[in-house]
Amino acid sequence: MDRAGLFGDLGTLRKQGRTEEALRALRTVLRNHELAPEDIEHAGRFLAKARRARERDLRVRLLAQCTTTWLTNVLEAVSFGRSVELSVMQGEFDNVIQDLAAIGATNNKSDILVLLPWNQRLLDNYARAATARIDDELAFWREAWRLAHERGITKIIQIGYDWVAPGARGQQLGGRPGGDVALIRELNEALRRALPRDAFFVDLEQVSGMTGRLGFYDPRQYHWTKQPFSQRGLVDLSQQLFAGIRASTTGAKKILVVDLDNTLWGGVVGELGPQGVRVGDGPDGEAFLSFQQHLKALTRRGVLLAVASKNNGADAREPFEKHHSMNLSLSDFAAFEASWEPKATMLQRIADTVGLGLDSFVFFDDNPAEREHIRQALPEVEVVEVPAEPAEYTRVLQLGGWFESITLTAEDQMRSEQYAVQRLRTESRTGFGTIDDYLTSLEMRALVKPLDEADLPRVVQLLGKTNQFNLTTRRHSEEDVRRMLSSTGSVCITVRMKDRFGDHGLVACALAVPVEASEVPCLRIDTWLMSCRVIGRSLEHLTLLELAARASALGYRLLVGEYIASGKNQLVAALYIELGFDAAADDHADARYYHLSLPCSNPVRTFVMLETN
Repeated sequence: MDRAGLFGDLGTLRKQGRTEEALRALRTVLRNHELAPEDIEHAGRFLAKARRARERDLRVRLLAQCTTTWLTNVLEAVSFGRSVELSVMQGEFDNVIQDLAAIGATNNKSDILVLLPWNQRLLDNYARAATARIDDELAFWREAWRLAHERGITKIIQIGYDWVAPGARGQQLGGRPGGDVALIRELNEALRRALPRDAFFVDLEQVSGMTGRLGFYDPRQYHWTKQPFSQRGLVDLSQQLFAGIRASTTGAKKILVVDLDNTLWGGVVGELGPQGVRVGDGPDGEAFLSFQQHLKALTRRGVLLAVASKNNGADAREPFEKHHSMNLSLSDFAAFEASWEPKATMLQRIADTVGLGLDSFVFFDDNPAEREHIRQALPEVEVVEVPAEPAEYTRVLQLGGWFESITLTAEDQMRSEQYAVQRLRTESRTGFGTIDDYLTSLEMRALVKPLDEADLPRVVQLLGKTNQFNLTTRRHSEEDVRRMLSSTGSVCITVRMKDRFGDHGLVACALAVPVEASEVPCLRIDTWLMSCRVIGRSLEHLTLLELAARASALGYRLLVGEYIASGKNQLVAALYIELGFDAAADDHADARYYHLSLPCSNPVRTFVMLETN
């Protein structure tokens, strides 16, 4: 459909009172990448008229040293197409510090702060030395971060600086000390080093370089409106901002599900045999090999891989065992589904196998019919619009930004190996008559210790992404956790677990704080979460025993548990009752409370042994 036809139809639906139908149609074309860049900005303008801000919207405050009206429209449209609804508040032009200073306790209604610099002051101020100009810019953004922190804004996306052209020194000298390009790069590195640890950095030089600066920027637009980006640049920047918003809120996607025939290799294995599929040899084979190598690299940074293929199971596995150029092996996959069932059924089974929600899935399949099937049947799954050319597979997966994250911990790098071992644990269960016999056979051991500086990044990461076993789903920042740690009488613990198959790493934490003005010494569990990998192993029982013992040792006589339903944590809705707590009468609209008298008179049973060091 052409632009006039599309927006004409959407406008007609809205006038007829069928706004929700219009919004669904718009989301479909955005999701399927059917709009040109200028149409995406138009879509944002339509959203501003057709959508009312809702309580559940993610609230973004965008402050910049350039005009952001068009960027706001595009960012809202891009996010809407990804099923995330934003309410973006713009600041005044080049008024960053003033806007932050004006935010009070009652009008800080933003979940995320986006800060966008522009290079005019940096590059035009030749009267000052390069180092002084860098110091000036860095001091400016440090003040912005400080003000944001004072006003309770903990999630920051900082965009870097960029050059539009190499400047008067030209290509050769522009990249040397004193040149515009060198100055931009030095400042960006200084920004990276100075950023708050849980902030997300958008490297604008990288983003524009991927598009090409001639297409990313529009000098005429800047001179007319002080908005430097082209329509294409606005879309590409918005996509990176959306990746940062997701990384800062729900975290990166966790698992990539791939097809096999004409996705991991060329040809159909059922017709060509395991040695006949194309991997490694010839241009086509090299493209598939390069894609496999990229997937292998993803596993090293903690992304899980799974297969969903319409194939005979034995045929599907043979190339991994027999083809000499195959880079991936069967052990690289956390789950492997090969059958003739619908792929939505396969994905649901994979979710059950790995213990992850479907909203953490990304689906990559060369067949457009299968992609549409997943979009219709499982709308919470992110579906990659796979190009026809295999040489483009890696690039489209990278540009999607699904696996962008703020930090990379040791546990992330171990995750694929841990899930491979998890398959062994699951398979071993079939030899036992009862679940108790199975749990005993695992020989589980846990190390429980106070939360320390070394484990803080991993704990903040878990707080940002754990959904199923999470009693309150509070997304505390690193600064929030530090405040709890420094609170007199708090009990903040981490739990690491091993079994006879391997090391799970840090898989649980509990953050408990004293209750002020309580009649009896009382400790409230503000946050209690556990990785899905160890759910059902009785580790929660051991965690409670340790939490209660440490609370008793500090003189507390009552432990208060809190449950806030999130829509994803129904798994633990009855946990406190199951662990022996009594329901309390002081429930609020969004929370339920439970009490446990200390010391525990009826300790719960656990199959996890406590390690002392």
